[in-house]
Amino acid sequence: MFDHGLTVLRIRGIPIKLHITLLIFLPYVAYVAASQFSLIASSLEIPLESMRLPPLAWGGILAVGLFVAVLAHELAHSFVALRNGVRVRSITLMMLGGVSLMERDDPEHEAWMAFAGPLMSFGIALGSYGAYRLLPGPAEVRAALLAFALTNAIIGAFNLLPAFPMDGGRVLRGLLRRRLGPVRATRVATAVGRGMAVVFGLFGLLSWNFILVLIAVFVYMGASSEQARSSTRELLRGVPVARFMTDRLGDAYADESPRAVAERLLRDNLVGARVIDEPVGGEGRREIGVVTVWDLARQLGRGVAPATVGAVMPVDVPRARADDDASRSIDALASGEASAVAVLDGGEHVIGLVTTAEIQRALALAGALGAPRAGG
Repeated sequence: MFDHGLTVLRIRGIPIKLHITLLIFLPYVAYVAASQFSLIASSLEIPLESMRLPPLAWGGILAVGLFVAVLAHELAHSFVALRNGVRVRSITLMMLGGVSLMERDDPEHEAWMAFAGPLMSFGIALGSYGAYRLLPGPAEVRAALLAFALTNAIIGAFNLLPAFPMDGGRVLRGLLRRRLGPVRATRVATAVGRGMAVVFGLFGLLSWNFILVLIAVFVYMGASSEQARSSTRELLRGVPVARFMTDRLGDAYADESPRAVAERLLRDNLVGARVIDEPVGGEGRREIGVVTVWDLARQLGRGVAPATVGAVMPVDVPRARADDDASRSIDALASGEASAVAVLDGGEHVIGLVTTAEIQRALALAGALGAPRAGG
């Protein structure tokens, strides 16, 4: 779900997306921010009639500023990741904050990568408070700066709670990795996360705090999902990815219509096709990518599909060699951004695909057989 959204800009090549839930939730955030601004203005003894803008207008400004600060928070994570060679696929701003999708985990630097976000929030809070204390200006502007400082300080502190998948939970796992190993560290961090989610949920219900209940659900689902992904990764570790791939692939010309290719894949019971830019047997035959049945279904389901398969074909399909570790394919599929991992032979020829269906089938068989590992 985190990959869905409208791409509004790119920063250092990272797509910045706005999720629909952000647009729906923004008016509520503006209302809460306006209430906070009014309380701070009252405590500073700023008369309402002296303000150039009403509290609700300041609430809207602070709400937009909050999500800009959330973007800075996520960029801090992402820049540390990029510095350590981890590719960042996208940043999505959504109802409860932001999510950075990274191509792979970086166990060595996970604690620092996670801590960079709250550190950025604390930096914004400190800068805003410094501006409130030192810079001259209208009283209502200074009240807004103080409100912005308090909000970012709360965001930084809240994110440091050891509730996986929040930043504090990732810091906890990063610190535990060397002592406990990745599997046990993840188990401990996600168990703490689920426990804190239950506490959040109960407190939110008792205090009628709808936002805290939503956060509790998000934390619980995130912790459970990470635990499942960790268990799957461990089960597949050391097993070549070719063992899980399907070779039910056909060929499609780049200038064919998506509907024609979809009908052929359905008729021949195939899961995807190599996309080539010349007829089979032609002098310039060249594979330029792959397209799956899910890619075609997604485009055709929108009613107005592109005219050619070349336009439907994803431009950034994750790739793996046949003898690569299968556990690495989990992260590429778990985010939902990729419908499949293309498996290559010794060169650049696609010989198969790994999809979530193949992974789930392997896990089901391993569980039924009682195998501790898929390669057992």
